[in-house]
Amino acid sequence: MVSKTTVIYVAAFAILLFWAYFVQADTRRVDGTSMLPTLEGGDLVVIQGAAISDVHVGDIIVYGPPCSLTGSSVIHRVVSINAQGLVTKGDNNPSTDLSEGIAVSPITSDCLQGKVVFVIPYVESLAYYIDSHNLPEWLNYIPSIVILIIVMASVLLESDEDEEGEKTKVPLASSPDVSPGK
Repeated sequence: MVSKTTVIYVAAFAILLFWAYFVQADTRRVDGTSMLPTLEGGDLVVIQGAAISDVHVGDIIVYGPPCSLTGSSVIHRVVSINAQGLVTKGDNNPSTDLSEGIAVSPITSDCLQGKVVFVIPYVESLAYYIDSHNLPEWLNYIPSIVILIIVMASVLLESDEDEEGEKTKVPLASSPDVSPGK
């Protein structure tokens, strides 16, 4: 039987996905090692759009072109803020993104894609496998569906067991035919 901790974790994951959908948050898969030990490859981050004025030193942000030298999104921590924008650095990198050649300039509002608001460890490992082996993209939805089915099944099975347990225990304990000494 599935433990209550697992049920709670999976339920929280499902709630997070619904929350992310309804508040127009976005998700990204972490690739690489630049944010170790905070983020690992395969982690799923939930990002929410934010104004540059709402970002503070220590926040983890996602930025992209035209500030990203590679042209792809980068998930790094804000280490300072100056008049030109946000200065970022991977937790596992020795210096800032500008010095490392990851960013072409401080991060401006044109480049800011959002702020990381939640991290789900390792959930994207299957998606990474699917992408790296050129499998159909619709397979990415299978883990979410399986998790939801497990949660629903465990909750239903648990409630059925509770109801059956109560039905069998209550009549035995309150049965008038049982009396001591007969």
